[in-house]
Order: sequence, then structure tokens, then C-alpha cells
Amino acid sequence: MNSTEAIVDSSWAVGCTPAARLYGLRELARRAGVSRNDFCSWRVEFGCNETGVYVQPGTRKCIRFKNLSAQRWQDLLAKRWHTSRAKWMIEPPKAILQLIPDFVVPFSFPEDRTQRPLFVPVDTDTVRCNLDLPLSILLTLSRFEEIETDERDVHARFAAPMSIAYRDDFLDRPIVDEYGLALEQALKYLSPSWRPRSRSLRVKLSHDIDTVGIPFRFRSVVAHTVRHHKPAASARDLLGRFLGLQPTYLELVRTIAQRSLDRGLDSAVYWKGSPVGPNDSGYDPRNAAIQKVIRWLDQNGVENGVHPGYNTFLSPDRLHQELSVLRQALGERPLGGRQHYLRWSPQTWADWEECGLAYDSTVGYAERIGFRAGTCFPYRPWLLWLDREASLIEFPLIVMDCVLAHKAGLTPQQQEEVIQDSISHCRCVGGVFTLLWHNDSLIELIYGDTYKTVLDDLAGEARFDWMNPGEELY
Repeated sequence: MNSTEAIVDSSWAVGCTPAARLYGLRELARRAGVSRNDFCSWRVEFGCNETGVYVQPGTRKCIRFKNLSAQRWQDLLAKRWHTSRAKWMIEPPKAILQLIPDFVVPFSFPEDRTQRPLFVPVDTDTVRCNLDLPLSILLTLSRFEEIETDERDVHARFAAPMSIAYRDDFLDRPIVDEYGLALEQALKYLSPSWRPRSRSLRVKLSHDIDTVGIPFRFRSVVAHTVRHHKPAASARDLLGRFLGLQPTYLELVRTIAQRSLDRGLDSAVYWKGSPVGPNDSGYDPRNAAIQKVIRWLDQNGVENGVHPGYNTFLSPDRLHQELSVLRQALGERPLGGRQHYLRWSPQTWADWEECGLAYDSTVGYAERIGFRAGTCFPYRPWLLWLDREASLIEFPLIVMDCVLAHKAGLTPQQQEEVIQDSISHCRCVGGVFTLLWHNDSLIELIYGDTYKTVLDDLAGEARFDWMNPGEELY
């Protein structure tokens, strides 16, 4: 990004800094399949009314993006924003058109709400975008709407119904990633010999370990029989205290990880280190039985990560304390994970970065599946209030098990259909399908064989190597 030549008109002072706008352009280019070297060869001119991107060195081949006006920026800050829809420049194959019938651009205004193509050829050297697409990308990925509101649910979360994606019915689409397909068409128009990097689906399975059956609780043991109709699990937990057997929930950690291993899939196990509380089970990951499972996961190449407790949200001191416990349990290694209860805000990125964590995977909703940040691409977030890019990576969470069964009340067959739809969107744009399935969900009857069926369908799909992303993140 830093090598891309940027020329700034001194009159440019609307909306966001050139660095922030360049970030939006870079994220767009990544999704179009532009290589790092190609992007670094672009020349970007930031003017007062538009941003010009010269995409072929030594030529006048240019894509021009409209800049938001000063007045409209004030409207944006006052939350008077709208959502525009635009057409394809060239109609794509039917299979793609079914998933992406148009392009959805939030944080725009009534004068933009036309059904013109997103990118329009002007002449052989110029393509124009009549929307401030880099700004929309920046605001969507950085979760601007969550910074500019005090509205929260009972767990202090920004809930799906509060979002512009829910209001305007595009939560089920990775809109930012879809722009990449539109830009690809524009780049091919300007440079017919150019070819994008190939797109392929990657999969990241993850498991929040909220409960392990330690410490022993009789109520939990009874629930295996009464709620889950698993009397053998109750017997195991009762007899295990005398025979040295692992509790059912802890054994299910091995079980759920083994299912991924059997199918050649990447998975991550996120452990807690929080004290007991109304929303935390309060197990100690340094416990000998838990340590045995952690060692087994390490030996089998399964990632161990962190799941900070309910009260760490917006509490850096508590977050540091819990991570200290977790690092004792897991050893010194790069760590990623997810906040408990999906209690998250953009400030969480800065808090996690301060703690030296490598990635977060909390950006999904607790009551709806979908694309909270408009993307299924791992990315380094832009911290709007600091006007800089974060060092950690965000793995957007696309699907969580309990949303399907407990929130939406779907049958196992319906759960599978909804998950497959999300996978199709991720595959179309070449993103990462991130799925959260809890260890204790394996014995809940409400899920049926959903998880097994989904894993069978995903068997052999590639992983995203977050420790060595290379070209993936530039």
C-alpha cells in the first residue's frame, strides 16, 4: 500500500484522509484479484470532487471515483444516509447473476439512487464510478455506523436490527467483496490482457469452548438426560469422578476437532480463562484434564486460541488479566480468538491489538447470520478514530450455530440450506467461510446431523494461513 503513488490536491479536505481513502481502494483492489505488485504500480490522484486511479503505468488508463461532497459528509455524520443499487457493466454468467443481481452501496444519498451500472465506460481510456465507492468500503469495513450510535441491546451489543444492512435487506450478501467482481470488469475493459488472481473458497471452522464440565455441576449432568436425552453422558460424568474419565463436554472438544481433521479441514478451539459469573462457566484452562486436551490439539495441528469472558468487553484491564491466564495455559504463541457472547465494538480491535493478539473473529451478529462487515475476506481493519490501519486481522464470523436453531428456530434441514447459501456467496467472491460451532451443540437434538452434513460438503476445502498470509493481505 505504501508504495502506491498518491498525489493530493491541497483543496482536498472532505470526509476522510487520503490514507483512509487509499485503504478503501486497496481493499477494493484485493477483492478484484489485483496483485500486490500491480496495486503498488497504480498512481492515485486525490482531487476535491473525485479520485483518479491510473491503473496502467505510462498510460492514461484511469478509473475515476466520485468523492462525497462536504455537505453530504455532514449529512453522513448526522446519520442521514441511504443505500444505492447499481447494475453490472457487463452482465455476468447466470450463476453469478443469481447471487449478485445488482450492487448494493450503503452510505450514499438520494441523488445516487439510480439503476445505472456501478462502473461506466467513458472512452477507451476512462471508466467512471458515480458513487464514492472507496468511502463506502472504508465505512462498511470499519463499522462506522457502530461508532456513530449509542443504541445497544441488553448485552451492550450493536444488534443486527440496528444495522443499515438489516434495514435495507442486504445482510446476507458480502457487498464489499462483490464490488471486486465489478472492478474486475472495469480493469479488463481498460487492459484486456490483464488477468486477476484466481478466486477460491477457504474455510475456517471455530469452536468457542464455553463449558467443559469442570468444575462438576450436578445440574449440568442431569441436563444431559432431561434436555438432551443422553443418559450415557450423565452416567459418564457421574462415574468419571471416580474412574478418571473426562467430562462429556471436554471430551466433545476432541470429538469436534477430530471431525475436522477427518475431512482435512482447518479448525480453531477458543478457550476461556474467566472467573465464574452469571454469563461465564468459570473453568480454569490450566486444569490438568484441560491441559491434556490442549496438548492433544497441538499434536494434531489444531489451533488453540482465546475466548475472553463476558466482562472483558470494553474493559482492557480484565482483558489483560484473562489473557495472562490463557497464555499460561496455552504457552507463548501467536493467538487469535473471539469475544464471549459476541460482545464487541470497533474499540475491541484496539483493545485486542494492545494485548498483542493476532486476529479477532467476533464480527458477526448474535441474532442473525450474515456479513456484518459486508465481507468474508480476512482484513486488517481501519481504526477510524485513530486514522490508521490495525495490525491485527479480522476474520468476519458468517454463521453461528445457536443463531440457526435457538434464534431463528430452523429445522436441521433448514439450517443446512441457510448454511449452504452462505457458503455459495463466499465461494462466488473467493472469500473465507467462517463457521462457529460450539462443542456442547454436538449433543443438542435441535441441530440433528447439520454439522456433520456441512463438514461432509466442505471436506478438503483449503484454509487461510493467517500466520503467513503473503499476497492475501497487502
